[in-house]
Formats: sequence, structure tokens, C-alpha cells
Amino acid sequence: MDMSRWVAMLGLGLAMSAGAGASEDVEPPKFRLSGYGSLGVSHSSQALGDYVLDSTMPNGAGLSRQYDFGNNSRIGVQATATLTRKLSGVLQVVSEYQADNTYRPTVEWANLRYEVAPNAYVRVGRVVLPTFMYSDTRKVGYGYPWVHPPADVYRQTAITYSDGVEGQYRMDFAEFSNSVKLLYGSTKLKYPTSISHIRNLWGIFDTLEYGAVTLRAGYQRRDTSSESLLTGGWGPWVLDSDLTLAAMYDSGDGFIIAEWMEQETSSRSQAGYLSAGMRLDRLTPYILVSAGGKGTFTTGMQPTAAALRAANRSQSTLGVGVCWDVMKNTAFKLEYDRVTLGKTSNGYLANVPGNVNLAGSSFHVVTGVVDFVF
Repeated sequence: MDMSRWVAMLGLGLAMSAGAGASEDVEPPKFRLSGYGSLGVSHSSQALGDYVLDSTMPNGAGLSRQYDFGNNSRIGVQATATLTRKLSGVLQVVSEYQADNTYRPTVEWANLRYEVAPNAYVRVGRVVLPTFMYSDTRKVGYGYPWVHPPADVYRQTAITYSDGVEGQYRMDFAEFSNSVKLLYGSTKLKYPTSISHIRNLWGIFDTLEYGAVTLRAGYQRRDTSSESLLTGGWGPWVLDSDLTLAAMYDSGDGFIIAEWMEQETSSRSQAGYLSAGMRLDRLTPYILVSAGGKGTFTTGMQPTAAALRAANRSQSTLGVGVCWDVMKNTAFKLEYDRVTLGKTSNGYLANVPGNVNLAGSSFHVVTGVVDFVF
């Protein structure tokens, strides 16, 4: 569904709900406008391929341009409406680098939320997929310590939202808080030369919090088919699944974060990262190590050449950086990454010429970003 239809549907829903909720609450509806943005530039020492953070991006730093702004630059605006004590709505529009080589705005969130009980709610519309620890703030650079979430893990799936229904129930006991979230929906994802159509997407996610400790586990499945923009042909429907585990300790003075995922489609692959940082007044230096492994196939299976290429994308990253809280709601980040490609892989580099083999090589990426919220 395109952006204009989402905006129209949400606007109609908000208007109808505001009228229906007038008798429920004495206070009139409340509206709030907020936003976020990032302005970043990255440089890659690998001139035979493009370093891109998202598989939907047509090009990036390296082969296409020496200095790239598309990887880490975006702006988002969010409108929130509290209609009644139990009913609210949100609309979030984001402008960032797209598969069609533009910064065309897209709708990231567009949903109505109803609180069915003090610790439970249901959302209907476009919701963010809670795949990772930082899924809710994946596009909000100010919300995480790095210049961007570790690419070797977060790049495994470019799907960020689903059109459907989501429900959550939170249980509090002693000093523990446990939230269980269920969702069902569909979506699509545009690439430079194809569109992935996703249906029957469902998932279950659990988050346990105790003091400075947060533990997360999630599982989701979906049917995916690819539509070629060059020929108009469709590929077969394939069953995909993601299993994710995450743990975070954040004392306020420092943090340790680890995430791991296993993705299964025509092949099975794993990826993970470990990161730690220390907060020193306005400075937060950090280090991270991440890796994405080569996909494996079921014994006896004869994969196609395309499936082999898609599975053979192993790489690892060692990164160090610093986040400087320049002023209220504004941070400057600088990060250096050393990326090492797998022994038989060009990793996640894009646009590598067909006759070029970069397997086993390493290259360097330097990125600077200014993140802000308003």
C-alpha cells in the first residue's frame, strides 16, 4: 500500500475515533509533532565495490563515490495523537536513500493503538518489526551508541515494518518485567531491480527486563516471492524464518550488548555481534566485533547459481568509535571499521564487477555522523 493511502486511512481512523471517544474522556484529543535526523558521510578504501548498509541501496561508498552520504543520512517526522485514555494513533514518515536512487519519503509507522487492559494493547496498521534490540530506533541514530547498528547482523534482513495487527501483554512480578508480543501481516520491499513480496508474516517476541539487564528472543516466519522489475516475472514462494537472541547490560556508566540471529531461507546462515562502551561525561567510546557466516544448504540439495551467490556473503567487522553529546538532543559520532571478507566471498559489497574476486581481503571504512531529535 502506498504512502497516500496509508495517510488517508489513518487520518480517517483518527477522526472517527476522536468523535467516538469524546464521551469516554472529558479531555480533548492531544496531538504532538516530533522528529529525528542524521547527516552522515562515509569513506571506504575498497574502490572495487560499494560499501552499503542496506541491501536495497543501489550504490554507496567505494566504487560509485569516494565519499557517500546515503548510508547514514535521513530525516523523519512523527505525528502522535492521543485521542482517548485508551486510544492513540501514530504516523511516521521517513526520507532516506531508496532503491530508485532518490530520497523519496515513505511511511514507516501508521497505526492505531488501543489499550485493552492496563498491561496490554493491540495495534492495527503499519507497525515496526521488533526483530532486533534496536528495531524501534533502527532509523533514529540518536537512539543508539554507534554510527549505525552493526551491519553484519542488521543487514541480514532489510524488512523493517509490517502491515497488519500487533498485540502485546506485559507482566510485572517483583523487580522483573516481561513483555510478550505477537504480530501478523504482510509487506513488500523494493530493490534496484526487483520487489520482494512478503505475505503470511507472523512472529512472537519476548523481552525480559531486570534492572540494568535486558534479554530478548524472537522468531518470525514469512512467505517471500521476488518480482523482477526487468522482466516482470515472479519467482517461487519461499518460506523464510528468523530466530534472534539478544542481551544487554546498561548500568548508565557503560554498556555491553550482544545479538545473534539465524536466518533460514533456501539456505541457513548465522550472524552476531558483541559491543561494549563506557560513558565518560559527554563522551562514549565503544568497540564492536561482528560477523556474518556463509550460508549452508541441506545435505543433498542442489542449489541454483543465484542461491549460491546469495548464500556466499560472509564477512566480519572490527570497529571502534566515539559518541560525543555535543548539546541537548544532538550527538556527533565518529567510527572506524575494518571489514574482512570471507575466504570465498565478496561479502556484502555491492556492484563488484563480475570478473573481480575480493575474497579474503580487508578494507577500511571511516564514518562521521551528526544525529539529532526534535
